[in-house]
Amino acid sequence: MANVIIDAPPGGKPLSAVTLEQIAPLDFLGLLRALWHGKSTIAFTTILAVLLAGYYAFAVATPHYAATTTLQMAPTPGPMADIAPLTGAAASDQARINTEIAILQSDRLLGQLVIQHGLLHDPEFNRHLIPVPALSVSGLRTRIRDTLTGQPQPAPDPQAIFEKTVENLRDAITAGPQRDSYIFKITATTEAPAKSAQIANALAQLYLADQVAAKHGATEAAVTWLSDRVSQLQMDLEAKETAINALITRTPVQDGAALDALSRQAIDTGQRLAQARNALAEARNRATATARMSPATASDARHEDTDITRLTSQVAALEMFQTSLNNQLAAQSEGQIRLQQLHREADATRVIYETFLTRLQDTQIRRGTQHPDSRVLSPANPGRYVAPRKLLILIIAALLGGVAGLVWVLVRRSLGTGFDDARALMDRMGLPVVGQIPLMPLRRRDQLLTYLRDKPASAAAEAIRNLRTRLLLDNPSAPPQVILCTSSVPGEGKTTQSICLAQDLSRLGRKVLLIDADARRSAYQDYFQKHAPGSLAQVVLGRVPFQEAILRDPRLDADILCSAQMARSPADLFFGAAFKAFMSELRATYDHIILDAPPVLPVPDARLLAPLSDAVLYTVAWRTTPEKLVEAGIAELRSLHVPITGLVLSRIDMRKARAAGSAYYADYSRAYHQN
Repeated sequence: MANVIIDAPPGGKPLSAVTLEQIAPLDFLGLLRALWHGKSTIAFTTILAVLLAGYYAFAVATPHYAATTTLQMAPTPGPMADIAPLTGAAASDQARINTEIAILQSDRLLGQLVIQHGLLHDPEFNRHLIPVPALSVSGLRTRIRDTLTGQPQPAPDPQAIFEKTVENLRDAITAGPQRDSYIFKITATTEAPAKSAQIANALAQLYLADQVAAKHGATEAAVTWLSDRVSQLQMDLEAKETAINALITRTPVQDGAALDALSRQAIDTGQRLAQARNALAEARNRATATARMSPATASDARHEDTDITRLTSQVAALEMFQTSLNNQLAAQSEGQIRLQQLHREADATRVIYETFLTRLQDTQIRRGTQHPDSRVLSPANPGRYVAPRKLLILIIAALLGGVAGLVWVLVRRSLGTGFDDARALMDRMGLPVVGQIPLMPLRRRDQLLTYLRDKPASAAAEAIRNLRTRLLLDNPSAPPQVILCTSSVPGEGKTTQSICLAQDLSRLGRKVLLIDADARRSAYQDYFQKHAPGSLAQVVLGRVPFQEAILRDPRLDADILCSAQMARSPADLFFGAAFKAFMSELRATYDHIILDAPPVLPVPDARLLAPLSDAVLYTVAWRTTPEKLVEAGIAELRSLHVPITGLVLSRIDMRKARAAGSAYYADYSRAYHQN
């Protein structure tokens, strides 16, 4: 075996060396062996789980049936979609589908379905109709609450019952769209096939009727809104036409030809005014020139003055006329612009008014022609069976049962603190296992000797003979005379082992003495048919003669020296010289002396008796004694430098050992044994 060396500091020695086996590698073969040995447990848990699941699926669970109604939603907008931009109603197809499904499962529609089909009187949906058993959890809780409060629980509110019924109905209904389509389905699951179909179809019809009602309401709202809008537009149009008439009345506005003639007349007047102004300037220039020349005649001066006066009057008249024409032209232009603006506004209002009036008339015509946006493609037929899925339940139960058994086997193996295999005990303690004694089928302790007498070929009898042979042949030249039987703690079978070993040694013609050295918890009165005339302490202290204290049972060919409660500590008795002298006398009288000593850990008696013995048998109960206790007990004996002859694995359950393959006789020696 390879070694793992832990390095030491420079110049030092290795701190420790451990083998690979001591690193405790994962034992896959041991794990598989444990699973194989636990196959009966795994099979049991699997079968039990399948039986329980089968009972639930076939006898307890209520069958459920599902019925499906298929509907198609119109992929194009409905007849009222033309006013959607006016009312702000626009949505994507997916949002529309999701909205419709939410409406389908709303409290309003489900409440209508509950009322129409009397589901308040159906115990499947109104659970308050189901009487609560007095011994059920709810019944006990109610009784405890009533007892504590001193008054019965008030009856549930009708509204609360209705809401709970609607909630239960919602749990029984599923609705969803088919991918990439305008198809969606309504599925109702109840305890009756016909009821499922009835609920699915009724909900579909309520949904379609609700669509018609919703569209009718939308139409009425649109009519109201359009009527108000048309009335407002009509008043606006009338106000604009009134403003046009008032403008025409207040400011006579000529047509375009008259306005052009007036414009030309103003231009002509302007030209004439310019000519007159030029002529007046020339006349004034001539008069000035004439005055500078030689004195003119009186007639020439008068003539010049007359021309200037005439031209001045003409210029003034033309200026007044031009101002009048300009004022008329400005007034006509302003009135024309205002009139055109009023005409444009009136025309625009008239177009909107006529549009809304047309929409209003169309909407009023459609009042009685609404139809749902969806339609039933296929109504629900009587429901198909959907639950419980019996085969699936059985398969899952088998898997869970198998896993539970597997976990139980592994947990039991990992948490087990005892030894169920002689090899494991020998390897762990470093001592040979000299015997493996099965558990005997005894109801009472006093049946032990009778069983050994009547069943000499039983597995237990053969195991005792194997132990006896191992002891005698271990050193044939000097077989052990004083044999000490002890254990870690009480209840490991050392007393039964001591009695059986005494009987087997006596059958060889040897003179055997069986000493009950456990004065604190003596159980020998339960094994034998007679009461002991004396005790070990009385004999050692010289109060009762040895021969008078001996107990003899007709079924056992050995002398028996029992113990009894004593005032002083048994350890003091065993530590004294009197006991050592007593043991020397016994060695001269008997071939074999078997000391049935107390356990090592609770009291020191076995540690005092071990140095006086030739062989020490350390008993370990199969699958019971924790490993730490065995190690502690053996360490106590080794601290006294007492050699331990061997370990005895006792109280082995043959049936479990055979299933686990942990005892040699379980698989190979059954042909030689009697039950």
